[in-house]
Amino acid sequence: MENSRQPEVDGMCDEKLIHLNGISRETFELFLEFTFGRMRTGSHSIDELSKFLHFCDMYQCSHACEFVISRISSAHYRFHPAKLINLAIKYHVRSIFPYTFQQLAETPITELTHAHQELMGNKVFLNVIYVQAALDSHRQIIAAEELKILMHSNECQDPTGCNEDWHAIWWNGTGRFLLDGRNPQPYDDTVKCFKELQFGCVSEGCKDLMFKILDQGAAFKHAQQFLSETCSFLVEKLVFEPEPPSP
Repeated sequence: MENSRQPEVDGMCDEKLIHLNGISRETFELFLEFTFGRMRTGSHSIDELSKFLHFCDMYQCSHACEFVISRISSAHYRFHPAKLINLAIKYHVRSIFPYTFQQLAETPITELTHAHQELMGNKVFLNVIYVQAALDSHRQIIAAEELKILMHSNECQDPTGCNEDWHAIWWNGTGRFLLDGRNPQPYDDTVKCFKELQFGCVSEGCKDLMFKILDQGAAFKHAQQFLSETCSFLVEKLVFEPEPPSP
């Protein structure tokens, strides 16, 4: 009886290579560099990281996947948020989604191209439009409707003049900072700039009292809360937790 030979399979020897279809040499080299602890210093392009993330997802390399996500997160400002949203949805990366969606909400809609829309998908794109419209409306309300002085301090000698000057300074200060067509300021910076203005007949006691209310940020926090809730809703709908591998 002839000795049966064990069939040669991929990976048995140098002549029988393992073929990884659809994986570029550069991507596999990144995997080897990570696996054997010889990752090069410096930055990686979004294309490199995207392909590496695809590789990790395909072969369920969870530790390598965490490494790629950390690299993306640490340098997210280098990449367009539409691309990062695409990666978050495609590869179930919830940690990337919140700060990336906030970036999109702060990006002028005229700067989002059709290619960006395709990357983020219609649901995210529509929510970006709705969120921007809601935030703009909230910003306009804050700018136009000043925080009222409901009770003047004991040292206030002219409550009527105090109210009038507070109203004028609010509109010329907060309104101008929030609604600046070329460089609208965020709420925190608006409050800082507002405090540095001259307040005319507004007494020091009334001013200090109103500043304390401003610092609490009750009105301003609605915008961030709305943005966070919208983001959480989209994460639950679009970024599914990957199922654990079968035992």
